[in-house]
Amino acid sequence: MDEFKNRAGEKFGALHDAALSAANNGKNKLESVVQQTAEALAKIREIIQDVWQNELVLEGRERAVAWGREAAKRIREGAPPLSPVVLYQELVTLLKDRVWRRSIIIFACGAVLGGSAGIVVGLRAANRGPAGPHARALQTQPDQSVILVEDAVSHGAGPGEVLVRVQAFSVCAADRGVLRGRASALRSLITRSHVTVGRGFAGVVLDVGHGVTQFEMGDEVWGCLSEWSGGAATELLAVRSTRISKRPRTLGADSAASLPWGGSLALCALHRLGYTPDTCKGKRVLVAGAASGEGCALVQLLSSWGARPTAAAPRHTRNTLRNLGASEFIELEGSNEHVAASWLVVEQHVGRSGPWDAALACTGAPPERPPHYTLLKATAPRSAVVELRPRALITDRLVTPLWIMYSATVYTFNILRWVTGSGWHWDWLEEDHQMSSGLDALRHLVEGGQLAPVLDKVYFPQDFEAALAHACSDEAVGTTVIRFP
Repeated sequence: MDEFKNRAGEKFGALHDAALSAANNGKNKLESVVQQTAEALAKIREIIQDVWQNELVLEGRERAVAWGREAAKRIREGAPPLSPVVLYQELVTLLKDRVWRRSIIIFACGAVLGGSAGIVVGLRAANRGPAGPHARALQTQPDQSVILVEDAVSHGAGPGEVLVRVQAFSVCAADRGVLRGRASALRSLITRSHVTVGRGFAGVVLDVGHGVTQFEMGDEVWGCLSEWSGGAATELLAVRSTRISKRPRTLGADSAASLPWGGSLALCALHRLGYTPDTCKGKRVLVAGAASGEGCALVQLLSSWGARPTAAAPRHTRNTLRNLGASEFIELEGSNEHVAASWLVVEQHVGRSGPWDAALACTGAPPERPPHYTLLKATAPRSAVVELRPRALITDRLVTPLWIMYSATVYTFNILRWVTGSGWHWDWLEEDHQMSSGLDALRHLVEGGQLAPVLDKVYFPQDFEAALAHACSDEAVGTTVIRFP
């Protein structure tokens, strides 16, 4: 018993010493912070005093005092102090003075830059939703690695936004491009979120912001985010209501998350070709990289609309693509695991079966640009070759001066839209097929039996690297999905 008391006394003594040490350290840190703050304020005061006593500032102050005395004298004498003629003469006199001319230019530039920065910061702060609860999220680090954060702060639904509890999201080659820097410059203008991966998603509405009437709590929705709009790899996602739509009731969360990104890309490609259910009947269309998410959607849509799609993909995907509606199949295989497939095997197929009316290059197609002069019919335009693979944006290659000009132009345009009543948002940068209208069209196609999701594998968030590696490999068929358990 005595030994137990002695040990307990020793532990209490150690805890007491630790508490005293922590208190002393906290006191020292506080005193250090106070001292550093006081020194910084003293330096700022010195700088302001130096500027105030500068020769140019002193001369400007003297001129302002003289002008004020002259104006007061005119008022006493009954002359209008702000007569346009007198004001014009005063301005001409001031602008002839080199010092005053330089001071006016510096003041004007400072006012424009400071006012613009204040407006931008104010608008961004005003549109930020209230801070919400913590949730799990896959955040991208400065070295482009992705880590799972268990208690990431999520913002609530702001005006025109919806808070979605994300159940599952898709990963694809576009996420690899994002981690390699694609759209990073443009994304820095639009969002400050550390979540950059995850393109398509499916979830449940938890809250709606002011002005949102088409959604209610509990609605099952789906949507997709472009590479410059952030990512969906977070359990709680605040997104504009124009970026989501109610998903088909027959689809679960995993299957629903696999379709918005690839399906919207497929609809966008068909729109660029001008193909509709009435205009593409009998057309022979090459779909290179047909095993990707957008490739599977294209094969299904073309087949259901009466076209004859030719699927070019790895050998092991033959049966799957045939079942989706491919009328022909071309095996795309490299000479070995280190050499990618080329367009040569596709050109050889042209010699046996004839050219196509259009060609679509999806993820998984040979790396070069499709040779339209050998793949397409002589009557087909060059625009009949559509590239769906992620490419570097022009904004990613701008030098610093051009980037500053571009940023100022984009913000000015958005401010003009806000002033004219169009709102402060970035929907005008997005494809129409990735907005609510395009997602509604996808839902109708699914409910009409013309389109079905092709779900490949389902991973958990902690296995993101394995999921991305599989989605970008030749083994993938359809879309890879990550589910929040």
